[in-house]
Amino acid sequence: MAAYLHWPALWRLRRWPALGGRVTLLLALSLFAEIFALRALQRSLADADKLLFVVPIALLALRFGRRAGMIGGLLALVLVLVGDVHFNYDVPRSVQAYLVRGAGFVLLGMLLGDFVDKRRSLEAEVVRYFDVSLDLLAAADLTGRFTRVNPAWERTLGYSAETLCARPFIEFVHPDDRERTLAETAALSAGSRDTVRFRNRYRAVDGRYVSLEWNATASPSDGTIHAVARDITVQCEAEQQLANSAHLLEAKVARRTQELEASRAETLQRLALAAEFHDDDTSRHTERVGVTSAAIAAKLGLDAEQVRLVREAAPLHDVGKLAIPDTILLKPGKLTAEEYEVMKTHAELGAKLLAGSSSRELRMAAIIAETHHERWDGSGYPAGLAGEAIALVGRIVAVADVFDALTHDRPYKRAWPEERAIAEIRRCAGRQFDPDVVAAFLALHADSDVAPAAGTQQRPHAARVPRRRRSGKTASPAARSARPA
Repeated sequence: MAAYLHWPALWRLRRWPALGGRVTLLLALSLFAEIFALRALQRSLADADKLLFVVPIALLALRFGRRAGMIGGLLALVLVLVGDVHFNYDVPRSVQAYLVRGAGFVLLGMLLGDFVDKRRSLEAEVVRYFDVSLDLLAAADLTGRFTRVNPAWERTLGYSAETLCARPFIEFVHPDDRERTLAETAALSAGSRDTVRFRNRYRAVDGRYVSLEWNATASPSDGTIHAVARDITVQCEAEQQLANSAHLLEAKVARRTQELEASRAETLQRLALAAEFHDDDTSRHTERVGVTSAAIAAKLGLDAEQVRLVREAAPLHDVGKLAIPDTILLKPGKLTAEEYEVMKTHAELGAKLLAGSSSRELRMAAIIAETHHERWDGSGYPAGLAGEAIALVGRIVAVADVFDALTHDRPYKRAWPEERAIAEIRRCAGRQFDPDVVAAFLALHADSDVAPAAGTQQRPHAARVPRRRRSGKTASPAARSARPA
């Protein structure tokens, strides 16, 4: 993110103290002289005044390090000895006391100086990492300006540190990313959460944009945020290329899927036509049954996908007739009992032909082929199922199939007027057909929701001439059980 970034307080320690080296040295020497003079004036407190030498020793150690601290301690010891001799103080009977004082002064200077030397070494190491880091490190105040950036910024964006710190950081952010960046910065500044892997784009000096990824954490105590950014431009470009490739592949897959769907639909249509070419003079029976079945399914409240499946699967209801001999299938007269038994096998044969497919349409078609000759009262075939034990799609196609067979010429019958066929469907509700399916079928015709399929307009009854005439009377669906629709 564009950040209110802050370098740790350790960096500030690097500049402590503000006094220069010469000034510090002069101050320490002045303190030594002042303390020496003070001992001369305050002889009654001479021993206590010796402790004041700690101040210039500490000053030298903290400013110049271990070596200066040791020198300061030795200088303090010398001044104590000189003062005791010069001002006729009671010189101790042994040098042990002076050695203890001297050791204390020198040890103090060494300890303080060692601390400073280690601190400076750590500072130097941190600064070295700061300067050579490939990641972008920076600090910014709450006014929205950088206060410090490492050299990686100039290597990445081309701007000098002075340029970056002179302008509000949001000016460098891509216009499309500014709103997100300000929102993220506000949330981070409020201390509600840390920022992890936030991405935005920064404008480089040549006008291009560099993608950055940020981690940051707030420091409420001093009102700043510590953060680090990384150049992920190459990664983003690769991700974009992958995304584009994925979209291209998705488009190709979608196009290929459409082609396969069209090919599959055409195959289903041709398979259905192959079954009906034997006994339908218009070769449109399967299409009409599919349209009518889908309309009934929709009227019954099936969802759009189920209606589509019914529309594509219903035309295959009689595919088993491919295995029925033409001598039986095209016989103009009444079938014998043996011939009728052979004819009835087309339901099971169709189910076996379509079963086991991975296609949802063919699986539904297998159910329809096996159940569309079952009857609501249980007198149908091949399994003698009754009521709701018959698959709903089979009950739907049963009505559509019989209606279409009644209203169109077949080798064994002449077409009925539509009104007579509708009346027959109504009469057979509750016996041959599911009453609810019949009600939906009748509602379709009452509402004029279903019109004859293109090319299926019926001619006047007197003009209908069957392809093959047969002897005997035309039977109703209930009476003509010797010939399936």
